[in-house]
Amino acid sequence: MSASPYLARLMERRADTLQALASDTPEALCDRAFARARSAADCDSEADAMHALREAKMDIHLVAALADLAGAWSLRETTAILSSFADAALQGALGFAARDMGLAGEDGTLPGFAVLALGKLGTQSLNYSSDIDLVVIWEAEHFTVPEGKEPQKLATRLTQRLVRLMSEMTAEGYVFRTDLRLRPDPSSTPLAVNGDMARHYFEAVGQNWERAAYAKARAVAGDIEAGEAFIADLEPFIWRRTLDFAAVEDIRALAKQIQAVGNRAELNVAGHDVKLGLGGIREVEFYAQVLQLVFGGRKPDLRVAGTLSALKALSTAGLVDSDTARVLTDSYTFLRHVEHRIQMLEDEQTQTLPEEDGARARVAALAGYGELDAFDARVADTLRAVHNAFTEQFEEGESLATHEGSLVLTGVEPTPDTLETLSRLGFSDPVRIWHQLSGWAAGRARAARTERARRLFSRLAPRLVEAIGATGDADAAFARFAAFFEGLPSGVQPLSLLAAHPALADELVTILGLAPNLADEIGKRPALLDVMLEPSFAAPLSETGPASQDALAERLARGESFEDAMNVARRFVREERLRIGAQLLRGRAGASDAAQAYSQLARHSVTAMAQAAGREMERRHGAAPGRWHVLGMGKLGGGELSADSDLDLIVVYEPEAEYSDGSQPLEAPVWFTRFTQRLVSALSAPTEEGALYPVDLALRPSGSAGPVAVALKRFETYYRDEAWVWERMAMTRASLVVSSGGDAAISLAISDAVNAHALSEAEVCAAAADMRSRLERDKPAASSWDLKLREGGLLDIEFAAQTGLVARRLGPEPSTRKALELLAGKGWLEEPDAHVLLEAHALYEAVTQLTRLAHGSGFDPQDASDPFARRLAQAAGCPSLPALKARVEDLAGKTRSIFINVIEKRASPRDG
Repeated sequence: MSASPYLARLMERRADTLQALASDTPEALCDRAFARARSAADCDSEADAMHALREAKMDIHLVAALADLAGAWSLRETTAILSSFADAALQGALGFAARDMGLAGEDGTLPGFAVLALGKLGTQSLNYSSDIDLVVIWEAEHFTVPEGKEPQKLATRLTQRLVRLMSEMTAEGYVFRTDLRLRPDPSSTPLAVNGDMARHYFEAVGQNWERAAYAKARAVAGDIEAGEAFIADLEPFIWRRTLDFAAVEDIRALAKQIQAVGNRAELNVAGHDVKLGLGGIREVEFYAQVLQLVFGGRKPDLRVAGTLSALKALSTAGLVDSDTARVLTDSYTFLRHVEHRIQMLEDEQTQTLPEEDGARARVAALAGYGELDAFDARVADTLRAVHNAFTEQFEEGESLATHEGSLVLTGVEPTPDTLETLSRLGFSDPVRIWHQLSGWAAGRARAARTERARRLFSRLAPRLVEAIGATGDADAAFARFAAFFEGLPSGVQPLSLLAAHPALADELVTILGLAPNLADEIGKRPALLDVMLEPSFAAPLSETGPASQDALAERLARGESFEDAMNVARRFVREERLRIGAQLLRGRAGASDAAQAYSQLARHSVTAMAQAAGREMERRHGAAPGRWHVLGMGKLGGGELSADSDLDLIVVYEPEAEYSDGSQPLEAPVWFTRFTQRLVSALSAPTEEGALYPVDLALRPSGSAGPVAVALKRFETYYRDEAWVWERMAMTRASLVVSSGGDAAISLAISDAVNAHALSEAEVCAAAADMRSRLERDKPAASSWDLKLREGGLLDIEFAAQTGLVARRLGPEPSTRKALELLAGKGWLEEPDAHVLLEAHALYEAVTQLTRLAHGSGFDPQDASDPFARRLAQAAGCPSLPALKARVEDLAGKTRSIFINVIEKRASPRDG
């Protein structure tokens, strides 16, 4: 009582409540206060309603303060109780005002009129003496008023009554000071805002600070359902799917503006504002909310209310390291406790520590400190810890200079120092480079037309040219970056992102310099840069297979239609391809790891799209009249896909009924045919998000002449009686990707498709040799770098493996590598030959994965940049591209000889 005059007065005025704490729990007393506040709705007069609200407020303040000071409640519990009381008070006050004005329904409800809480009340973390930030929304379709009355005028009058009931000072004090200035365009809008007008405002001109404010919105009184629906409508505005680093600068500027006022920028405990001052509560809130806004569009788990919950979610997501999260959590909790004790002195809306030692000692005593020096030291240490973390997150950009020297992009001509800098960085024509950079800085590119984009580019330019020079082929890397930059539809978002994360600029320049194909893709869709900031972007590919399937399933679960699923999958696959490709380019993953990752991604995609297609068919035509299975063939089956591979699929079904059981039933063959067509469309049809994969169904029984979905019995009959040797060879690579159930029958059918024939080894080899010679004649290799089709290339290795599996009736083995090892163990291959083929396969895979990623098919070393040539040689374990070429020729010659010995020399004269 001696430390807090305000609490002393409350104990005298609410002696019965103080005495009740001896026998009742604080929670029980709070529940009574909540009920008292809500009962204001039924009072006979405004004076009675105000009296009920203010008595309840005094009880809540007394009970909460004592429970807090005694350590019975945590910070979360204290702020939650204060917030719950504010909710109850608003409900009671609004209920009375609506009934008194004749606007409430017979059941006391007020349809279409919603009170939203923002700020600390929105996140249920209210202070003792907080203002409450409210936004009042009315929906024209549901807010009913007496005939002849104007809804807007009545909504405004009702809001004015609510504010007066809550904030007017009486002999018993006030309930809450109420602030309505966070409504849309407050200088020109009424106190209660039409919902449609508010939605249009946010869609058209909503600002980043409003995103931060409305991220905390919560419906607290009136028509709660209408309020929640309004907040849900704002989600695309608040939580943008694209990482929004343009918002970071706005919020940084706001933080600096707050700190720049008076002595807030100084760290002096006496007189320090623990909320708005340097190292204060607001810095922790900004730290957490900036990351929530930037990443929350892509990670719904981050959209939590309250700073402590946000820090925990950010740490769990790997966006804040655990030590920093712990320091900020402890600091925030301590500073909020201090803030509360400052307000307990006189129930004043202040967060400033008293300058006078005696008054500050009272705050220290309420905080549990017997010595003022110890309290001051704790406050100072806490403020420093917060500010250090805050400064690290919002550190300034780099100066307009590189490590090699200055880079001045303004003026009519380049300065000598700038030209010298560009020369040292490896540019052969620094004058031309300067003119292009200077033109961008002046806005002569679509991406730099706005003032903000030009400012961001000028800040980023030194880092970019340094990264371009570091590639080792500055001219080629700059040309690729220029194509990327000048192709951007707008520049603020990607430039903001690069400026906020300088290391990302290095990564981007490296990727652009090495891989023209990726450069084109990122240029068309700069939002892809977002994925490069995900913690999983650099995680080993072997660790993210199941996680990627879970992530895709989570995203798909948020969609509503078949078309939504198609677009979600396309965005996801594009992001994952970039992640896999970047790791391969940077040498963080090997070719085999990439092949497995690409294949796993494709399997996840086929699974998701098949399930989506099945659900769509069930919605339209009823449950499937049987079971379906999707087989992956070729490189998909073998787990050997590359960046631009298509998918070879076969759909097999087992009918269990003649018709589906929906309102528009289909015969079983028709149902499964349409299911297959829908699956192919889901995978290959272009949408606004592009396409997923080209799909080829040509390996099904009878090829293009057969049905697109094959009944299991027909599948079995075909491979028992009709299949060609090459079709059996293809089936050695079959792998079940996804099934609606009952895998045993299809697995047996795949095995039989390889083994169910009466041919001798010689006849199988003859047929295989004949097919290989036809392919060489009809589809010759484009060049010696066509490692698939050339003599001694991948096709020779695959034919050797597949022919052996069929000839020896060893069943399917989709992986070429495992098939070669199996055949060596069975005597089909000599051990030295198997070793050569495995070595050649590994080399070809290393080259193919990188060339397909960077250049697509038809790789020509003449088109490769020097850095890519070095990376390609390194991936193949060679010192240079000529050395790699020599190694390819050597292994190709050996592979061809083995192919001849293993297949052609075993072939009988008979044509198989």
